[in-house]
Amino acid sequence: MDFLLIGLCLNWLLRKPSGLILCTLGLFFKMLPVVNSGCPKLCRCEGRLLYCESLNFTEMPRNLSGIMGLSLRYNSLSELRDGQFTGLMQLTWLYLDHNHICAVEGSAFQKLRRVKELTLSSNKIEQLPNATFRAMPNLRSVDLSYNRIKSLEPDLFHGLRKLTALHLRSNAIQFVPVRIFQDCRSLKFLDLGYNQLKSLARNSFAGLFKLTELHLEHNDLAKVNLAHFPRLLSLHSLSIRRNKATIVVNSLDWVWKLEKMDLSANEIEYIEPHVFESVPHLESLQLDSNRLTYIDSRILRSWKSLTSISLSANVWDCGRNVCALASWLSAFKGRHDSSLLCATPEYAQGEDVLDAVYAFHLCEDPADPTSGRSLSGAANDSDGAADSSPTAVVHNVQDTEGERTTNLITVTIPREQPENTVQIHKVVTGTMALIFSFLIVVLVLYVSWKCFPASLRQLRQCFVTQRRKQKQKQTMHQMAAMSAQEYYVDYKPNHIEGALVIINEYGSCSCHQQPARECEV
Repeated sequence: MDFLLIGLCLNWLLRKPSGLILCTLGLFFKMLPVVNSGCPKLCRCEGRLLYCESLNFTEMPRNLSGIMGLSLRYNSLSELRDGQFTGLMQLTWLYLDHNHICAVEGSAFQKLRRVKELTLSSNKIEQLPNATFRAMPNLRSVDLSYNRIKSLEPDLFHGLRKLTALHLRSNAIQFVPVRIFQDCRSLKFLDLGYNQLKSLARNSFAGLFKLTELHLEHNDLAKVNLAHFPRLLSLHSLSIRRNKATIVVNSLDWVWKLEKMDLSANEIEYIEPHVFESVPHLESLQLDSNRLTYIDSRILRSWKSLTSISLSANVWDCGRNVCALASWLSAFKGRHDSSLLCATPEYAQGEDVLDAVYAFHLCEDPADPTSGRSLSGAANDSDGAADSSPTAVVHNVQDTEGERTTNLITVTIPREQPENTVQIHKVVTGTMALIFSFLIVVLVLYVSWKCFPASLRQLRQCFVTQRRKQKQKQTMHQMAAMSAQEYYVDYKPNHIEGALVIINEYGSCSCHQQPARECEV
């Protein structure tokens, strides 16, 4: 219309000078709305963008025609009435977050066909009519997070085929209607976290062929069934952390391109062995803070593409079922948390899983240490059962990124109970303690000999001196006896005791020594 009016003015000016008056009047009336739509008081204008933020407005400013962007954030708007944005047909983005909006009428956004971005977060909205977004088919982003929405109307997002991001975080949504996103064929990001979802329908996310990121964390889901996400061929990231799921199953046989899955902080006790076969490209998996006691060997075989895994804060049973996990972890070259602690049995509580396997010989057979069947082979059995003829081999493995050094343990399931192994370990420990004590005593004696030689030599000299005195005394007695025999050969005394004879210190005595007494001289 502007070009047509200018052309007519030029035509009139060239042909009839009187057309100048008509042209001037036409341009005046054409520019009149723009003159009336000056920048409202206290607001900030940047060309055709208007910012009226944190001004405590309770009503929409008037005469805003011609603007392309409007921000009314941090005000006190309480409701959006039908036709409230009439005249803003050139608007491309609208920010209404952080107000007190509790009601939105069905035709509130009438004729806002050019709007691509709408933000209604941090308000008090409890319900949105089916036709709320019907007049805005060019929407690319809608933010409804941090409201009080309890339910979603079945056709609320009907016709939004260009929508790429939808934020529904932190509401009170309890159920997702079937096929509610069917028209959102361009949607790539969907956030339903921090709601009250207790279950999901199989076709709740039907039609989201381009969806790449889905958030369902902080809900009340009691089960994780990968069949709830069929035909999400482009999905790369799925977050279901901090729910109440106890099992993970998959009731559909299909394959998708998921690369990151977060199942942490649930109550998962059981995972179906074939669950991860549908996600062969999975690179990152979080299973920490659950109630897992072991991992089935078939699950370990399906973790071929993982580069990062988190398994801490589970209740690992460090019995014979831990061997498959220990063998897999010792050979895993990606990133994993180092705080995998044993919860049972009692003798291994608080110990690191890999350390417990190595220290308590949990996965080797004491009766046949040369057996060649290792757990790495047992983990590849089709039934995942434990085999006999186990062994354990320990190697040092340096992480490819140089961040850690672990023990590579090729382990198998033991034939005997761990308690018997512990008893043997105690006996060996006691024997070694006795040997060590004996060595300490010998060492003390040796040190005493070296450190105090004078005292020992004096003691020895004393013994030698006493022996010499005894020998001299015996020699003198013998010489006296020989001299006495020369003069008293026929002398035979008669003593009252019979056998003892006393000589007055000049002769010798011959006596028949009694066992309990000595000869007296």
